Amino acid sequence: MQKQGFKWVKVSEMFEKTPEADFNCDYPGYSGLWCRLIMAVTSYAMTKNSVAVIHGPSNCAWAIRNFCQTDYSLYYGNPFLHMPVTGIDQNDVISGGADKLVSTLKQVDKDYNPEHICVFDTCSTALIGDDIETAISTAQKECKARIDYIPSAGFTAPSLGKSIEETALKYADIMEYQAETTENSVNILGQYKEQQDSSPMPGKKRCKNRRGKYSDDASELTRLVEGIGLNIYRILISGTYDYIKTAPQAKVNVISCPTWGFPLAKRMEEIFGTPYVNQSIPIGIEPTKKWVMELAKFTGREIEAEKFIHQELQELTPMFERAKTYVSGKVALIECGRNSQTAFARPMALARALEELGMHVRLFGLHPLELRAKAMDFEYFMKEGFDPLILDGNYAYQQPVNIAHIIEDLRLKQGEYVYFTQDVFPAAKGGVFDPANIPRVETGVHLRRVINAPGRGVGFRGARALYENIIEAVMFSERGSKSTLYGRVHGDFYESFS
Repeated sequence: MQKQGFKWVKVSEMFEKTPEADFNCDYPGYSGLWCRLIMAVTSYAMTKNSVAVIHGPSNCAWAIRNFCQTDYSLYYGNPFLHMPVTGIDQNDVISGGADKLVSTLKQVDKDYNPEHICVFDTCSTALIGDDIETAISTAQKECKARIDYIPSAGFTAPSLGKSIEETALKYADIMEYQAETTENSVNILGQYKEQQDSSPMPGKKRCKNRRGKYSDDASELTRLVEGIGLNIYRILISGTYDYIKTAPQAKVNVISCPTWGFPLAKRMEEIFGTPYVNQSIPIGIEPTKKWVMELAKFTGREIEAEKFIHQELQELTPMFERAKTYVSGKVALIECGRNSQTAFARPMALARALEELGMHVRLFGLHPLELRAKAMDFEYFMKEGFDPLILDGNYAYQQPVNIAHIIEDLRLKQGEYVYFTQDVFPAAKGGVFDPANIPRVETGVHLRRVINAPGRGVGFRGARALYENIIEAVMFSERGSKSTLYGRVHGDFYESFS
């Protein structure tokens, strides 16, 4: 690994040495990995009674529709989000496409009769400088639906973290000032990918609040909030226009995902004066206790919180101690997104939880520019005093490092480490590096479904599911059984290109 320019450093060291993203960057070829349009539109897919208008050429809209239909809607969000497109062509690039946008908005309002319309621009319409806000003002005079605009031209934010931050801020613009707040009410911010609602699903008694048997983060965080006698007011980003605009009526905001939650929380505090709790993405026992207690202190419910935590730990501690006997002293290899190289907050939160179990954590697969772009996440973990080792280097564009080289570099032997995946395409090589002989724990939401536990593993129930998964992975790897189908088919697919 050292010959390839990689080395293990503290997360803070990697952050400080990485320059801001620009065309003279030390990490070429990375800009634009995640189109900002994708992130903006998929965040809006959490809303209901709404239409996303793509102001740009048809191929941009096709790309977003394809992403939503083949990946996104399979796991979360609206099963179908209407995405009409203005369909500008080469003539519009010369003369401007604002008139097409006005006519499209009027037609969408008439045909779909939505509660809310949001306009998303593209690289071409941003480059020619279409006056979108004026076009919206013109159309709004004849439209019943409220119309908003989220800038989303791909070239304006090359890194995913910055795209998320700027997109999250726009949802505060949809909100309205509320003269009074609701007693004991709490908003959960940062719930990207999980459509929420404050009312039960009609005719589905088992699906309280539309969540079903496979819980999401909001299910567990809601349980924690209600466990100390408070009420959930809004879960964002989700719901109807009215649901979103009245969010400032809550007494306090709590954070689920820091990448999405902190930007919105800070903007809501600036505009509406809504305070927020600093704890975030509580994976593991101690982080969950801190998340609950900080909210309890803010709302004057310390006694209720202490009682609630005590009851939870009575059930959880035996499983924690059992998991500890399986992995204490071993190395946790935590991948930060195998082909995307963008995941940071979840791997860091997971690393904190694994250190509680006595594991030695090593993170890898995070592109340095994405760490730079997620400054809010970085600052949060630094304030928490958590600064583990991470593999720094000149990562190739969408090309994961060979995990076999990492094991060799760390001089690890079989039985001395556990592999924790993030998102999609985890490594598996039949007979060499496979769940049948190497403990592998799925922690990405795409591949992880645990009944009555949140996919990302937050809260006390998430911690229990994580400990159970670790025990199962270690036990399965010790059986010496035939390699999994995935391991036999996948082989060294990615690594063969390096």
